[in-house]
Amino acid sequence: MELKEYYDYLIIGADAAGNSAVGQIRRKDKTSSIGMLEMGRVIAYGACGLPYAISGTIDQFSSLVHFTANAFGIRNNTDVCIGHEALEVDTVNKKVKVRDIAGDKIVQTSYNKLMIATGAFPSRLPFIDYSAKNIFELKTVPDGEKIQNYVKTSGAKKAAILGAGYIGLEMAETLKEMGLEVVIYEALPTTMPRYPESARKSILQNLKKNGVQILLSTRVINVDIGDKVRVYTENGSDEFDLLLTAVGIKPATGFLNNSGVELDSHGAIIVDRHGKTSVKDVFSGGDCAVVYHHLLDKNVFLPLGHTANKQGRITGMNMVSDDIPFPGVVGSQIFKLFDEVYAMTGLSMEEAKNHGFSVKEVSAQRTSRAGYYPGAEKIKMSLLLEENTGQILGATYSGTIDSYGMIDTAAALIYARAKASDIAWMDFAYAPPVAPVWNALISAAGKFNFAED
Repeated sequence: MELKEYYDYLIIGADAAGNSAVGQIRRKDKTSSIGMLEMGRVIAYGACGLPYAISGTIDQFSSLVHFTANAFGIRNNTDVCIGHEALEVDTVNKKVKVRDIAGDKIVQTSYNKLMIATGAFPSRLPFIDYSAKNIFELKTVPDGEKIQNYVKTSGAKKAAILGAGYIGLEMAETLKEMGLEVVIYEALPTTMPRYPESARKSILQNLKKNGVQILLSTRVINVDIGDKVRVYTENGSDEFDLLLTAVGIKPATGFLNNSGVELDSHGAIIVDRHGKTSVKDVFSGGDCAVVYHHLLDKNVFLPLGHTANKQGRITGMNMVSDDIPFPGVVGSQIFKLFDEVYAMTGLSMEEAKNHGFSVKEVSAQRTSRAGYYPGAEKIKMSLLLEENTGQILGATYSGTIDSYGMIDTAAALIYARAKASDIAWMDFAYAPPVAPVWNALISAAGKFNFAED
């Protein structure tokens, strides 16, 4: 698609936030021109499904792609210009300098209203050559295809992963299922530091049970790359067939220097609850921007896919005519690790204390269904409660995938500012095949007031 000189609405970034915005803009405005800039070749894909496409659980990467650029453009009467990278934004004259990657030239377009939805990119370590054939990161569909193809064709038997966050843990499962020996290096003394200690211990036990080695408090200081990859730490070195780095992400906002668009300390774009930036007619949302936290009543940097979709939808509506504030998030997150699911919502203990809350943690372990019913498994809920009032500030779930919905219930309760005294007597559904009489959420809340066993 050839980039035009002017658009009524210009969107930089064609994934979750940007695509959701375009859908709403076109729904409310049938005639104005819309243009999208996307530096990659694939748009509208489910990035969270990449580990499962790599392992073959999802049979093909194309299943993750919701729309091709052409199909999305036709559906929304929008110019979707893939292979076009925004280099500079001149918000005074409403112009964007663009690199046409395929044409190897610099072009320019202008706009009436602009949305920045460039997302985030993986953090890189300065001592690693990311162009090497056996060095990988995971963000895009081509990234996933590259990993899968290398594992299948190289005869790789041993993999190193740097970072024990969500991507590192999910990829440990993926590579293990593909038959590789897996070692995780984590510089911190724990994995998933926002989770309570009991959940972190469960994660470590889960990794050990499934044959994944994790080295905590182990900082990688150098990497030598040849036919093999040698990873160096302060305690020695080891050799691997491939290396995946998953050491965090950064907002993709470097091109906004001198634009006047205000950024926070993470480099994320500061927006209000309507998606407006510090510059008139410039909007943003998704992983490149901050988001309003419902419980804290302030902006935070919390990049999550489902949040990006919601921010994008509301921002698109507001770019046309509406005045809808984003209700905010409470930080609901979940991931699967082999046969277990780990999830949390709200604040961690450290976050709550840092924001001035006096807190108490209560936990309960119960079965996923009636204990006598076949298939009943142990699950655990931990609640973080305000010490004086019992208001729920956070919750963590670990256990079978069948009962993960308890974390969504906890998120709703946090939104409603419910208290332990409310939760302990709530009328949740019971039937032996699906739930026990006293589920883990009710039981944990009951401990706050009644010291229940």
